[in-house]
Amino acid sequence: MSNLTSKRFTIVSPDETLALLHDEDDGTVLDTTVATSRCKHNYMLGFKCGKSSNGTDNSLESSLQSAVVAFNVSRDVNALNINGLNVSPVYLGENESRIASTRGVAISSTDDQDVENVSSIRKIFHKYGINTLFRVRYSTDEETRGKSQNTIKIQQLDEAGSTFHCHGNEGEDFKRDVTRPPISPVVENDLFSPVFQDLSRARIIIEKCTNWMEEAKDLLKIFDENVPSTLNLEQLKQDMKYPFVVVEGLDATGKTTLTGKIEQRLSAERYYTPPPQIQGLRKRFDDQPEVIRRAYYALGNYIVAVQILKTCQQKPVIMDRYWHSTTAYGIANETSNEDMPEEGHWVYQWPCDLLTPDLVLFLSVSEEIRQERMLGRGGENTQEEKHLKKDRLFRERLYLAYKRMKNPDCIEIDASGSVESVMTMAEAELTKLQ
Repeated sequence: MSNLTSKRFTIVSPDETLALLHDEDDGTVLDTTVATSRCKHNYMLGFKCGKSSNGTDNSLESSLQSAVVAFNVSRDVNALNINGLNVSPVYLGENESRIASTRGVAISSTDDQDVENVSSIRKIFHKYGINTLFRVRYSTDEETRGKSQNTIKIQQLDEAGSTFHCHGNEGEDFKRDVTRPPISPVVENDLFSPVFQDLSRARIIIEKCTNWMEEAKDLLKIFDENVPSTLNLEQLKQDMKYPFVVVEGLDATGKTTLTGKIEQRLSAERYYTPPPQIQGLRKRFDDQPEVIRRAYYALGNYIVAVQILKTCQQKPVIMDRYWHSTTAYGIANETSNEDMPEEGHWVYQWPCDLLTPDLVLFLSVSEEIRQERMLGRGGENTQEEKHLKKDRLFRERLYLAYKRMKNPDCIEIDASGSVESVMTMAEAELTKLQ
């Protein structure tokens, strides 16, 4: 790991993605697309690299293990509540490949403190067995270049924090990779992507987790008990005589109220995701990296879809959240505003092997109104709600992800008004199903 010249680093902060590769010209002007305010920031990067749980070189399992460690470090560092501290994912790969194989943690500060010297942060890295640390430093080097120009230096640190002098006393020179496609390094990487376009990949992710998670074994057992190994989706869809409607939206936008109203209006049966069969596993999977967490929700979608196929032969179904939520939150959590997939990208397309709803209603309200409603019902302390409340950029990505969904689209309804006005708009869409 000490040969930095062979490494490729990609830091995904909320506002931008910074892809770095070794500068063969021994120093470079920092690309002008990098915000000047970023130049005064230092990053400390941590990675847990190694083999899978059984000692073999299984790239998927070892990559998932690195994601678990990175998630635990990020969670514990955030819990320190240090003002001005930013925690972002970072991906490590080899220069000859654009596919990152290891996930880590990038920590920076908007203050002048050197994060690598904060003992509490270093203890967290060591707690989870981080065996590789790097320092990324933006600097202005006037003496050696003859003129002022921003350069990027990366140094490898040992476990005690001492610097490996890889390039004099300064570290190795890196530059921004301007040839990198303007797309998230996560969503198109099967090792880490939180977007599941079919059942098989979601199942493979959970299967790899069984080597260290008993709950993964439980999830697969429940899944196999509820989902036939062979399922003729097209034939079953033809047998559906009644509509299947989904209501999407953030917490406190009125989903529960509207689904209740539609349930009465259509004499429908109401469903939720994750379904009751796997609700008992939710807490464990919610405390996992996004790729594992969304694989859990994906399997839940297939479980509930089998039930809906049968129910819609007898009566309508109204559902509180489905695949759109699973995917929108995964995309919003794992991208920056700079590299979020554009409209028309495949991540927004419905999976070909999952039951498609006849109508998807997306409830939207202003953040001010949403927070008022959250307070009115006692507030929420979930990880997602804390993220929504403090991160405007995350809310923007989440909204865009919902709006870019296709086949079926999310039909937006302004839910800031009265219950009656929202129901009137919903009924206008429901009548189109007749």
